[in-house]
Parts: sequence; C-alpha cells; structure tokens
Amino acid sequence: AGEITTAKSIQDLLYKKTGMWLPIVSTATAEELVIEVKLSTAITCKSDKGFILEITDGDILIDCGFANKIEEASLAFFMTEITNSKNKNPSFVNNYKYEKVDYKNIYYKDYGAKGDGYTDDFFAIMKCHAEANLYGHTVNAESSATYYFGKGSGSNSIIIQTDTNWNGCKFIFDDSVIKAPAYYPNSNTPTGERGDPEYYVPIFIVKNSKSGVGYSQSNSPIKTLYEGATNIGFAPGYEALIMPYNSDIYHFIRYGANQNNGSAQHEVIHVDAQGNIDPETPVQWNYDKITKLTITNAAEDPITINGGDARRAHVDTINNQAPSHYTYYARNISIERSNVTIKNIKHTISEEKTDCGAPNNAFIAVTNANNVVVDSCEFQRPMSHSTIGSAGVNVSMGSYEIGATTSTNVTWQNCTQSNLYQPDGSIKSGGLMGTNYCKNLIFRNMEVCSFDAHCGTYNAKMIDSTCEHINFIGEGTIYLENMTILSNAAGNGLVLRSDYGSTWQGDLIVKGLNLKYYSRTTFSLANAIWTNHDFGYQTYLPENIWLEDVRITEIGYSVDSLGNRTEWNTGTVNKHPLHLYLNLEKYTAEDISNPDATMSRFPTEDKIKCACEGGFNDTTGDGLCDNEKCGLPETADNMQNMNPYIPTKNLYIKNCPGLTIILPNTPQFKDMMVFVYKEEIDDYELVDDWFANNYLLCP
Repeated sequence: AGEITTAKSIQDLLYKKTGMWLPIVSTATAEELVIEVKLSTAITCKSDKGFILEITDGDILIDCGFANKIEEASLAFFMTEITNSKNKNPSFVNNYKYEKVDYKNIYYKDYGAKGDGYTDDFFAIMKCHAEANLYGHTVNAESSATYYFGKGSGSNSIIIQTDTNWNGCKFIFDDSVIKAPAYYPNSNTPTGERGDPEYYVPIFIVKNSKSGVGYSQSNSPIKTLYEGATNIGFAPGYEALIMPYNSDIYHFIRYGANQNNGSAQHEVIHVDAQGNIDPETPVQWNYDKITKLTITNAAEDPITINGGDARRAHVDTINNQAPSHYTYYARNISIERSNVTIKNIKHTISEEKTDCGAPNNAFIAVTNANNVVVDSCEFQRPMSHSTIGSAGVNVSMGSYEIGATTSTNVTWQNCTQSNLYQPDGSIKSGGLMGTNYCKNLIFRNMEVCSFDAHCGTYNAKMIDSTCEHINFIGEGTIYLENMTILSNAAGNGLVLRSDYGSTWQGDLIVKGLNLKYYSRTTFSLANAIWTNHDFGYQTYLPENIWLEDVRITEIGYSVDSLGNRTEWNTGTVNKHPLHLYLNLEKYTAEDISNPDATMSRFPTEDKIKCACEGGFNDTTGDGLCDNEKCGLPETADNMQNMNPYIPTKNLYIKNCPGLTIILPNTPQFKDMMVFVYKEEIDDYELVDDWFANNYLLCP
C-alpha cells in the first residue's frame, strides 16, 4: 500500500507539472513509458547519495536518501532529465542508472522567504529549517537576498540541526522594534512591565536533536563527586557533557559596583559513554552532595553553518532603543550543541545611540557545548552604556559579540574586529567577549580588542593573536604564544579580574609577548589586585610563571586621508621596566597571604559604598574615609584577612634581553624562587639575591 501511495503521488505531481501521465504497472511495455515505484529495503541509500534512479529489466527503481522526500526528488528528476531534455524523445535502456547528490539541498525561497529586505521572513525560514531537521537536508540561502527579522516571532527561534549555507546573503535583525522590560527611572529596578518576549530569544539556535536530561538531588545517578576523580560513577551510554550543582555552596561572590552573592557551585565536565572523565576537563570542585545534575549529548554528527565561501554573510543588527539597564538583548545566533563549526559571517551594529541602549548578550553565543569552532568572522564591538549597579553607583555594562557558558573546547580563530581602532588611529578600548564556567578556550590568529574569561575558566590558550586586553579568572594553564598586546590603555600583559579575586590557580606560560605602546611609562605582566573580601574560594596567583621572548615596544602610527592606518616601531624596545605585579608592590607592611594578618590599613567593600565627592579617600591608613560626613561605619570591618592570597612560587625567565623586571619584595613573596635561563649550560639558574634588589635585568 505504501508503494502504491508513493507512486500515485509521483504520478499526480508529474501530471500537474508536466502533463505526462505515467500509469502504475507491474511490467513495462514497448509502446509507452511507464513507471513502477519500489520502496526497496534491500537497497539502503545513505544521505550523501541524495537520489538514485535505476532501471533493470524495464522496471524503474527510485531510491532517495531522505525519508519522505522521494516525491520531491523524483519530480525534480523528471522535470530536469525529461521535460527539459534537449533530446525530446529520451529513451531508457536496461541497466540505466542515474545518481545525483544535489537533491539534499533545499532553499529558503522554496518555503516562501522573499529576501527583499523588508518582508519579515522569520516563519518562512523557520519552516525551511524545520523540514531540513526532519529529513537531513542541507539548507541554502540566496546569495542576493536580504532576509529581515522584525517583531512578531514571539518566543520562537529558528532551529538549525543540519548543514547550512548562507552563500553571502544578508540578514537584518531589527532590535529597534523590540521592547525590553521597563525599569523605574534612575534605578536598576524593574517595574514589572515585561516588554516583548523576543528581546531575550535567539533568532537562530543550533540545537541538539536530543534534549538534555535533568535530575534533582533525589533521583540524580551521581550523589557525590570530588577533585581527582577519573570516572563520574555513572555510564550515560553516549559521549556527554555533565553539569553537577551544589546549591549549598556559592562561589564567585562578586566584589565592587556590580557586587552580588555569587552562584551555586557548578562546572562542566566532558565524559565518554562509560563515564570516564576527559583529563582536559577535570573536576574542579568537591561535591559532597549534588543538588542538581544536567546531562547533554555530545556525540552528535558535526555540522557547519557557512556564511559563504565567495563572500561572508552579513548580519546587521539594528540596535535596540531601550533604556540603559541590565536588560540584555539576545536576538542572536545561539549554539547549544556539540561539534559545530560556524564561519564566514560579518556582523555590524547600526543605529547605536549614546543616550540609550541595553547591552547585548553576545552575537554568537555558545552554551552547553563541546568542540565548537568560530572561524573567519568579523565582529563589531558594541557601544558602551552605563546604569546604576547593585552597589548603588554608576557602572559600565558589558555588551558582547562572542560568548560561551558551561562549554568545553571552544575555539575562535581567524577573526577580526572592524572597530578595533578609532578613526584617529588610536586603540578602541573595551570588551568584546564574555565567558563563564568553561574549559579549554582557544584564541588563534585573532585581531580583536579582548579575550575575557570570567567565572570558573579551566585552561585558556591564545596563539598568534592581537588584543587590547585579556582577562582571566580560574585555574589550569594560561598559555600565550606569539601574542601582541596593544597596551596603551592599561599597560598590562593580562588582567586577573579583581571583582572575582584576581585568582588563577595554576601556571602561566608565555612564549612570545610584545607589549606595544605609544604613550605609557608603566607596565605590568599581570594586573592582580588583592581585596579583603570573601569570594567563596581560596584565591591564588599563578603558581609557576614561564616568561620567554617578552618585550615592550614603542610604536608610532598615522592615518591617511582615506582612513588607512599605518603603524611602525620607533626603534625603542624595553625602555621601561616590566613589573611582575605592580599593584601588589605596596603591601610592604602586611603579609596578605597570612590568614592571621591584621588588615587595618586596607579597607574592604565599604569603600565602594562611599558616596563622597571624589570617592573613598583614606590618607591615614585606618581603613576609614577622611571625609567626616562620609556616613560609613566608625570602624570599618577590615581587621580580619578574609582573603589570604597564595603567592607565586617560581618564576622562569628566558630570552628577554635588556628587559628589566620589577619583582615585588613584599612579605608574601619572600619565598618565591627566580630562575634565569643560561644558554651556556642550556638550563635555568637560580637567582639568589632578587629579593634584596627588587629587580632583575635580564641578560
């Protein structure tokens, strides 16, 4: 019955489209062209075969590699090979075989997308991808089309689960027509007015074909989990990402103008089907209990979203016109599955305004995924806006182009930033990236303003790249190779974020670092700021630091009448010293690594609450603001060291000729060992007197 039904569908379609009527028979005759459709189970056509038509003994066997698409592929065959044939009387002979791969492709235009730049094509494109997801098709855009997405999609997203080619087309994401939730004037408090649901719903979601599995504490197959474990004690049956939570413990208790109470202890761990833990994603925390567990499939077949080979697809976001509050817009491309490559996309942001605008939650965002590559894309850093933060003072809001959350093995490579430099040629300072709870993040051949790894990052690698600043918090290894830092804005090789405790538990390996400047005199390898605040965990400086081929280079630049920027070295290298930890050199009277130290000279978070004109000012060292009208408590709560800071143990220096390194000869560093590589012995040699000298001139 199924065979006759399929044959009847083909028969009807052919008659409607071509006027040909092919009877359904069991044998062929010489007088007329007839067809018998056999849905053979003996011949299994793989999806990469597309479409096969084979004639044996007068019978036509049609086999299609896409379930339920046999009618469409058969019609395409007859339209192309018969009605459009130059031979008006085509004849089929025994053992004829026709095989075509292209029938796996479907197109937005076939599902009603206009691509005219003003008709909203959201639901037409959503329908196209929905069918592709069912039948395994590759989706294609028209290279000349401009697809517009405005208001009206509600809580819907376009789900991508198959290869997609945008062929250099253009998309317009019109956020200006999307209303965000309302806030009370001059505050960061919502009124309860919800706004349009679209504001926080991705346009495209690259999604797993299988949904994740969630467990509560009562039914979780894993009850405890500890650092050093090699197996989670449970076999998921497939390669997976697991995310354990312990809501009784809070980490990353943020300090400063954006202070908060932290987040429940959690992380992401990559395991195989038997539950063996990938050594590159080890357990970071001890879980005496697991109050929630999420497991997602990481064994999906790889897919690629390609913006275009001849030219990049262009996505233009018409910026939102919302008031400047923490109502993050997320009308973006969200990657929520493993084994994805997204490449050749250009993103621009138009109609930004200085007097309004809510921040953006990453144009390409990666969540709960393993093995994702973002390749050969061009980004534009969003304009900065400010609001009233949780501490009641004005703060700048982070707005992002790229981001990742609870993901592993994410690589950004061969990408650039269109507004890295100002029109006058100076450096465009600010953020581009935000990540949380990730492991093994990689930058390769990137030229963008920032690399920013927030809460919980384990392992970060940057190779052959240029940045204005790089921020880290976490543990494992920071690896920098052939890096250029445009250091005029801050003068730091890297920043260990002070709002999360300036902590990195692990090693820092530098093999090639050029700090380029044009108007600075002070430079620091790492901007680490100690704060007497409980962040929910022990804080560390990198345990071992390897510095190889590090230099500080003075540059000049100019911009011609066409806006082209030219940069050159002035010939001055290592004119200024490099401080290992500039901000920690002042603690000469207190050992901030000692949990029993008296911290009377260094105020805690009280200073952030100071509303005095000019801010907190303590010239006497008693931990109090000098302004008698300040309103802070008479005795600042800073007498106990709530944040003993574990210092660096070993510093290794190689091939940094002429560079003066300022070392912090403060009590917490008294036991640090410094080694300098000697070529004549092909080994590192201990420097005995560095603590007394406070500096080291590299040979």
